[in-house]
Amino acid sequence: MTARVAEFATFLRAWADTELAGYCPLYETIARALADDTALLGRVAVVAPREKIVPVLLFAAVKSLVDREPAGALARIYAEGAGDPWPPFRALVDERFEEIAELLRTRRTQTNEVGRASAVLPALAVAHARLGRPLALVELGPSAGLNLLFDRFAYDYGGGRVAGDPAATVRLTCEPKGPLRPPLPAVMPPIAMRCGIDLDPVDVTDDAQCRWLEACLWPGARVRAERLRAALALARQDPPLLHRGSAVERLPAVLDGVPPDTVPCVLTTWMLAYLSRDERGALARVVEVVARRRDVACITGEFTGVSPWTPPAPRPAAGADGRLATLVGLSVWRAGTHEARALCWMHSHGGWIDWLDAETSGA
Repeated sequence: MTARVAEFATFLRAWADTELAGYCPLYETIARALADDTALLGRVAVVAPREKIVPVLLFAAVKSLVDREPAGALARIYAEGAGDPWPPFRALVDERFEEIAELLRTRRTQTNEVGRASAVLPALAVAHARLGRPLALVELGPSAGLNLLFDRFAYDYGGGRVAGDPAATVRLTCEPKGPLRPPLPAVMPPIAMRCGIDLDPVDVTDDAQCRWLEACLWPGARVRAERLRAALALARQDPPLLHRGSAVERLPAVLDGVPPDTVPCVLTTWMLAYLSRDERGALARVVEVVARRRDVACITGEFTGVSPWTPPAPRPAAGADGRLATLVGLSVWRAGTHEARALCWMHSHGGWIDWLDAETSGA
């Protein structure tokens, strides 16, 4: 357990430095204090399965209790964004540890952020332009499958550059950075089929499961919460097809079921980071086997170096928010040839985009 506690503490400090600082100060404060609380980390390490990213899951488990009790001390701090959250956080974990431990055992972090569709859209536009046929979209780790509905959202990239349905209830705003602009399609890329594979898919018709999705959002993220609720309401009208199971085990059969006149397009956003290096290698081999007999595309939005298909970025992300950057890459296997390119950096929750690929950039 000593090694695992040290691993948790290292993760928390890195998380505070790279993602929370300047973006979610409440969680930054808690993460730094928790990293020094070896006693509490030791209790958590005993109950949580090894395959989960436990520190992040702990924050979601606590927030799920906070969301149910808006009059509590920690709930008020989360709502107002003022005050020291660590003492009431620590007290709540002590007082409700068995409830929290049960959540750690039975739940998974579900953070497939709707805002990431702002980078998925231009990436899919490039994939379709490269392949010239309708796409069969297969998302790995889709959570509730909300980003599978990307073509029913409205997008605003500033400066009058918009895409999607102007009357859509899900509205995404994304700030362009850097010298290039993302390519925006005049019409949405044609999607012939869409589905997802998740170890624990979220049923959008189940209120309790949807509340867990909200618990996984960080406090103070009002816009994220609003667009999550709007996306859930949209998904309930026509729930996406989600397969339960391991991506490595289920993907071959799902790809075999893709109609022959379409091109399978595998999509991940912050899913591969939850897999081991061996699991990522196994997933890459699954795609490569399929690519020997048909055209395939892969779009990944992950931390740099995580995707087995994305080459290194040609430059760092533009602006001071580079520490929050996720690298979006596209790989295309077509007629026996393979091309891979780093398309853009994006904010981990989709707040900005920095297009990298000059060949595909928009006006």
